Amino acid sequence: MKSCTITFLPDRQTVRVHPGITLLEAAVQAGFSIYSPCQGTGVCRKCRVVLEPYGKEVLSCQYYVYEDLTVRIPPESRGDVSQILERGIQGEKTADPRFRKLFFPSSPASTAQLLEQLSSFLDLPVCVHPDACLPENRGGFENGTTAVLTVEEETCRLLYLEPGDTTDLLYGAAADIGTTTLVLYLLDLKNGQICQTVSAANPQIQYGDDVISRIVYAQTPEGLQRLGRCLIEKLNEMIACLCRKQGIVPENIYEITAVGNTTMNHLLLQYPVQSLGQAPYKPYSLACSDQSAAKTGLQIHPAGRLYTVENIAGFVGSDTVAAALAAGMDTLESISLLVDIGTNGEIVLGNKNRLLAASCAAGPALEGARILYGSRAENGAIQRVLLAEGDIVLDTIGTGSPRSICGSGLIDAAAVMLQTGILDPSGAFAPFQNLREKLSPALFERLIRFENQPAFVLAWKNGTRQPAVLLTQKDIREVQLAKAAISAGIAILLRKMGVKLEEIETLFLAGAFGNYIQKTSAIQIGLLPSISLDKIRFIGNAAGAGAQMILLNRKCRRTASRLAQKIEYIELARQPEFQDIYSDSMRFEERR
Repeated sequence: MKSCTITFLPDRQTVRVHPGITLLEAAVQAGFSIYSPCQGTGVCRKCRVVLEPYGKEVLSCQYYVYEDLTVRIPPESRGDVSQILERGIQGEKTADPRFRKLFFPSSPASTAQLLEQLSSFLDLPVCVHPDACLPENRGGFENGTTAVLTVEEETCRLLYLEPGDTTDLLYGAAADIGTTTLVLYLLDLKNGQICQTVSAANPQIQYGDDVISRIVYAQTPEGLQRLGRCLIEKLNEMIACLCRKQGIVPENIYEITAVGNTTMNHLLLQYPVQSLGQAPYKPYSLACSDQSAAKTGLQIHPAGRLYTVENIAGFVGSDTVAAALAAGMDTLESISLLVDIGTNGEIVLGNKNRLLAASCAAGPALEGARILYGSRAENGAIQRVLLAEGDIVLDTIGTGSPRSICGSGLIDAAAVMLQTGILDPSGAFAPFQNLREKLSPALFERLIRFENQPAFVLAWKNGTRQPAVLLTQKDIREVQLAKAAISAGIAILLRKMGVKLEEIETLFLAGAFGNYIQKTSAIQIGLLPSISLDKIRFIGNAAGAGAQMILLNRKCRRTASRLAQKIEYIELARQPEFQDIYSDSMRFEERR
């Protein structure tokens, strides 16, 4: 079955997909979010795109791909943080950041006079910020003065003075610091617009691919410093990249808000992590931090600030707070479940009355690590595996030949192998001789022995019968370990909350990886519970969305603080039934 090539404009991003997929699904595979509040049912009619060069407008969720296409996504159809922000704060979209600028055409003669004028204009008391960088002389201020302020609850603080009118240059950045990946968003603080986004691998991976290995590495002052420094250096590279793309300089960025799991938070702030690596896994601090960005080494405005959000517990961090904020879980009457699948899977269950959270040690398998041919979602990575015409069909990122498999493809592949009987529910490969009569010749040919273990070939090297990408028995065991941790965590939170699976009204599937999962495959292997598909809502990188909300709106910042206090942490390993549930969850079965 020949794949189709879709080019999305104006970004000119290209993706190869299998025939029969919708344009909405193709856009997700290409890394775009199209606004579809009805979740692809065709009811809302808001996911319109334009087929070029014909100018024909179609609903992306209802248009099925059977040929190469060029598609333009109009600005009004693009998904962004405002969709989630509207739900999270009940319709509030106004940018109300902490940083403000005020221009005075005639420079006040003294700081005291300036404070007096500011207080009069703002009708709030204004004082000098403890970390203020105020010039001793006003040479060069003949064209007026721009005051840079932070607006707190009941007062304002003067932080910096700039010559001339710089009120048009007021930017901030929101960082989602994951164990495996980093995402940084550049936002215009005047209007809340997302200007640019950049992502990168977390450079700490070279010192360990999970939080435990990094905690061990950071036991010494030198190790802690090295992990923190490489993270700051990478963030500075990303800041420079954002600024180049936007045509500004780093000094135009006045605040960075950062979210991440508790270990990432501690490594960023250079907090001791020893206690995170041993029972009872107490963090050095759960509190938010508001400090000079310059003192951390971040290269933004000289008076810029780094704000890190409150953590919940040793293994549930501010990224979970931000995701719950973005999903609006504290505003819902009905029971909802948030699942953020990553190296450390986090889950939150409840409603506005009570929220429980847990961390699931899923490991990095679903992000491509510890899988023989695993990778992140990059060019050449298999991201979809489907059955068609007696064989499998692959969707690969980019236009080249398959050379690896990322997490979404891994889940699909496991589901296909279960569906065809190649794997039994225990996760073991069935004896090859038992499959000869059950499988088509094309599928049976994909079964080989590799390094003394059974394996399933997903892609062949061009023109040969040499495997290019395959899955081994060991790879399948890694998938089982990851999905069992998440499945067991959900089961225990349901018990603790005293609710049944059918009482869940919405399952928020968060995380950049979660956005690419096929619901049916995830349910088939037991990664997600067996609930109605229309209850599952993809919300993308909700932690990043929450970080943006906290940057843009002071009300959201206060709500995040309250959420961190409200969410109850459940330590799964301390639950008497955990080991039994975890062992049972290793099986590839739908969890009911």
